Formats: sequence, structure tokens, C-alpha cells
Amino acid sequence: MFSEKNISKLIILTPVFTVILSSFFTIYFFVQSQNSYFEEESKRVEKEYIQKQKDILVKEINSVINYIDYHVKKNTKLSEEELKKELIGYIETIRYEKHGYIWIHNTDYYLVGHPFRKESIGNYDIELKDAKGGYITKRFVEETLAQPDGNFMEYYWQKPNEKEFSKKLGFLKLYKPFNWIIGAGLYIDDIEKSIAENKRVLEEKIDRYIQTIVKISLGIIILIGVLSFMISNKINRVFAAYKENVKRKELELQDVNKNLEIKINSALNDAKKKDRAMLHQSRLARMGAMLSMIAHQWRQPLSEISAILMELEIANKFGKLDDRLLKDSVKESNRLIQFMSHTIDDFRNFFKPDKQKVEFYVDDACSEAISLASASIKSSNIKLIKRVKCNSIILGYEREFAQVMLNLISNAKDILNQRMVKNPQIEIVIDYKNGHSIISVEDNGGGVDEKHLELIFEPYFTTKESSKGTGLGLYMSKMIIEKNMNGEISVENRKNGALFRIQIG
Repeated sequence: MFSEKNISKLIILTPVFTVILSSFFTIYFFVQSQNSYFEEESKRVEKEYIQKQKDILVKEINSVINYIDYHVKKNTKLSEEELKKELIGYIETIRYEKHGYIWIHNTDYYLVGHPFRKESIGNYDIELKDAKGGYITKRFVEETLAQPDGNFMEYYWQKPNEKEFSKKLGFLKLYKPFNWIIGAGLYIDDIEKSIAENKRVLEEKIDRYIQTIVKISLGIIILIGVLSFMISNKINRVFAAYKENVKRKELELQDVNKNLEIKINSALNDAKKKDRAMLHQSRLARMGAMLSMIAHQWRQPLSEISAILMELEIANKFGKLDDRLLKDSVKESNRLIQFMSHTIDDFRNFFKPDKQKVEFYVDDACSEAISLASASIKSSNIKLIKRVKCNSIILGYEREFAQVMLNLISNAKDILNQRMVKNPQIEIVIDYKNGHSIISVEDNGGGVDEKHLELIFEPYFTTKESSKGTGLGLYMSKMIIEKNMNGEISVENRKNGALFRIQIG
């Protein structure tokens, strides 16, 4: 499966398929959540709109009563009947919303005022029925007397100048000085039309959010595909050169084998050629190991890119996606991809004996690793604590050291997630003692199984599923710290979890 012929394809397809699957599930769950959000928001909009209409009715009735109170107090010339007549004449002219008007009954069931039932003014209205056959005036009076400060009720009534009956929401309140039952109403179908329009606007808004997420996901997929293709072509050229060299050497050996005398006379030369052939084979083997390690190192940055997509999704869901967040996310993604590119250079340099060391601050390299892991750490709700007791300068390979720290942090995060630890925590301590820089990474994930402590730094040893780990991360970290930087890395179990300790200097 992992032959030379298909390694390049795997390098292209693995991250592309990973991003495609991640994007598919991200979009799927986002659409599902938006549908749920739409249903909940529709109910909220409907509830708020109906409450708004009720508030309109209450406001209209209270305005009428305030108007009546004002003129009653200011009246000095008119008799009570004249004043009532003048007030009723004004009230019958009031209109609000689309079909809103005011009517008045008294507590003896007589119709006092109504802009569209002039012929019934002064009639004993107790026998009046609505479209459902209910004695509507009787309900008006009796329910309002039971709740004189105002009550809502639903019934069926004709709109002005229309024959068909419609459901209506009414609000009635008692004006005690005149024993008037003052009512106002709005037709439910008018309210429902407005609610439907609000829902349509909301649905269009959610559709725009979904389209934005889909476009961003497609852009990330294309970017990863192009980068993978470029890297694959570079590796293919390297493999082709190695194959050509091996083929040429094999042909030379075949020519030598045809002539025994030549083979004997050039035995020393043959031995040297075989040594060179073995050297090429060794380099090919190391190249395979390097590719496996690169694949392992790339898992963390790819996970960070997935976390960035999830952050964009959540921001979209709550309407917080803006240009600044989008630009920051693209910037962060570019930085992760640059880190992946540096990883190839680091591994290529790792096998060269002439790498140059530089002096760097321990905290700078640790901060770089923490920065790369911060998105996935936050998405897992893990508390990461960094305590710098003494920030010393060490001589070594800064990016390789940062990769070691990233690997330790990622392993701690994975075990905390795998074991679903309550209040998960990772603590990083930087110190300097007795001429040595000491860095420790401790979690509260329960520690390492005692039988695995001696094997944990062995190549290809892992307690994770095959799809989640290759067993090369800690082995690679040990090689970087102990062989390249002349340091020491160890692990021990503490009360709440495992502690990895690095000592350099």
C-alpha cells in the first residue's frame, strides 16, 4: 500500500480528503444547526410580533381612556351627555394599523359607539353573535367586568367593508366613571402576513450564512490541494533521481559480473561501488522514515486548520463573522501552512551532519508551539498554564525544539480528550537549575500505564488508534533532544497525570 509509486498520491489525497470530509461534516452540522436555529428564531419572532400587536392594542385603549379623562377634568361648559356625544364622535374616527378601530359598549350591554355599526347605536346588543355563534357582546361585558384593568380575547368578526369573517384579537377595558367597555382589535390574518414576511427575511439571512461557509470551505480545500500537489511533485523528482542512480549502479554491477577476471581484478573497486549502492539504499530507507515523520507532524497543523473552520462556523451561527475575523483566520491558516513547509526543511536538515545551531530563548520556542496548538486547545476547553520561573538561552535548533514542545502539548491534549477528563489542564513550567534549562509538560489525564513507561519513546509504539498516531512523535522528540541538542527527555507519573521533563545544558 505504501510503495514508492503511491506515496506521492497519498501525500496529495490524504490532506485533501481530510479537509473534504471535515468540511462536509462541518457544513452538514452547520446546516442542521441553522435549521434548528431558524425554527427557534421563527417562534421567537412570532411570539414577539404578537406581543407587539397586543402592546399596540393596550396603547390605543389607554390613549383613549387618557383622552376621556383629560376632557372630563377640563370640561366646564358641556353637560355629561353632550360631553359623551362629543367624545364618542372623536373616538369613532380613530384608526390604527390596517383595519384597527375603537368601539364602546356600556355595562348594560348597549352599543354606545361603533364607526361601522351606526345603525345599531343605542340598541340592546346582548343578542349579538360572532361567526362561531358566540354571544360576543355578552363576553365583552362579562369578561371585562371580571378583569376591569383589561383583558384579551379572540373571536371572529368582519373586516370593515368586507363580508367574510376573520379571526380577531381584541383588548377591552372598563372605564368606570361612564360604565363604558372600550374595545380595540386587530385581525389575526393581518398579523400572520407580517409574521410570514419576517420569517422570509430571516430565512434569506440564514441562507446567506450557509453560502458563506460553503465558499470558505471550498477555498480551503482548493488551497490544501494545490499545496499537496506542489509538494508531491517535488518528492517525485527526488525519488526519480534516486531511482536513476540505483538503476545505473545495478547496470554497472551486471557488467562487472559478466567477466570474472575483470571482477577479480577490480574487487576493491566493486566493494566500493557496493558500499555506495548500500549508502543509496540507506538514504532511501531514511527517506521513508522521514516521510512517515512528516505525515505525523502534519497532523497537528491540519487539526489546527480544522479548528479554525469550526471557529468560523460558530461565528457565522451567532452572526459574528466579520472581515476582521475572516482575515485573522486566513492569516492563521497561512501561518500553519508555512509551519508545514518548515517541517519539510527541518526533517531534511535533520539528516545532514552540517546543521548550524543557534542561540534562542526557551520561552520563545515554547510560545511558538503554544500558539500553533492554541486553537485546538481552546476548542477542547482545556486550560493551558505556562509558568516561566527563569527564561534561559540555549544553543540548538529552535524550530525542532518547538516541534518537540508541540508534540508534547498535542499528546497531552489527545489523552485529555480521549479520557474525557473533567476540568482538563496542561501546565508548562520553564526553569533553570544547576546550569541546566529545564522544561516540563504536565497534564491531569491519569498518567501513562506502568507497563508502557519503558516503551513510550520506542519507534512505532503508540497507544492511539492507527488512524490517529504512528508511534514516531515521542521517538522523534527523543532524537531531537538527545542526539541533536545533547539534552535529556524523560517521563514519569505524578498524582494526577504524566509529566514529561526536558533538560538541556
